[in-house]
Amino acid sequence: MFRKIPLLATLVCLSLGQSVVAQGLLWNLPEDGSLIHYEGTYRQVEAQPGSAAGNLEMEWIRHLTIKSVGREDAEFRGETVPCRWIEMKLQTGRVKDGLIATGTVGEQIYKVLIPEKAITGQTRDSEGLPVTYLPIVRGFRKTNDKDPTPKEITSNVLQIYPIISLVRHYRDMTRSQIPESVLVGQDDVQCTKLTGTSEQESLNNRVMHESSLYLSEAVPFGLAKWTVKVTQESKGEVEPRTEFKFVSEITVDMTARRIEGNARSELVTE
Repeated sequence: MFRKIPLLATLVCLSLGQSVVAQGLLWNLPEDGSLIHYEGTYRQVEAQPGSAAGNLEMEWIRHLTIKSVGREDAEFRGETVPCRWIEMKLQTGRVKDGLIATGTVGEQIYKVLIPEKAITGQTRDSEGLPVTYLPIVRGFRKTNDKDPTPKEITSNVLQIYPIISLVRHYRDMTRSQIPESVLVGQDDVQCTKLTGTSEQESLNNRVMHESSLYLSEAVPFGLAKWTVKVTQESKGEVEPRTEFKFVSEITVDMTARRIEGNARSELVTE
């Protein structure tokens, strides 16, 4: 079963306080019906001071499927614009009998109607503001098979970080000038590597966040691979900063494994 991860609660609190949530997964809009499937690992290390066994280390398998499952015109900010239904299915858990055993919280499906003009492939919009979320016209979500009825998303934005993905917005990202190759299925795909780092600190917590993104126009939605490392440290409120000590670390490695066409929605919302 997928164990609840304490660090995520800290990430949510810090992001709400400092407006750092971001989308980061959708860089282009492919032909409707396109599908890309990612596979990888989600690893966590937790400090266990005084334990003879040392730190606790855990690892899960993670799959993410993103697909375009329909187009329609809809009203967005006072005008009728072309929109796209995008569906994301996230699974995290252990492999059992060839399938991922996701337990009660390890599978989520999101289906959202996004204005096509919101997907620009840029980290900043036309006014120079950070692209920190996905605006949506409508949306639905479902968690595991125990909740068969999708719930409507009442917000007008989809916050991908940190629940769907730990990829987030960085104030500055470094773009490599040397193309890198990523194996997607049986094909080598040429990618541009972007790297970003950030640090968030309060009186008793510090979180360091770093990512590497491999972008390619050859794959649907633009992201061929990504890696994320999130490290948390803590100290007493009145202690100096030199007393920050390791608490936990999360590392996520995801690579596109399969690209298909003729994708159909899994989430029935009518």
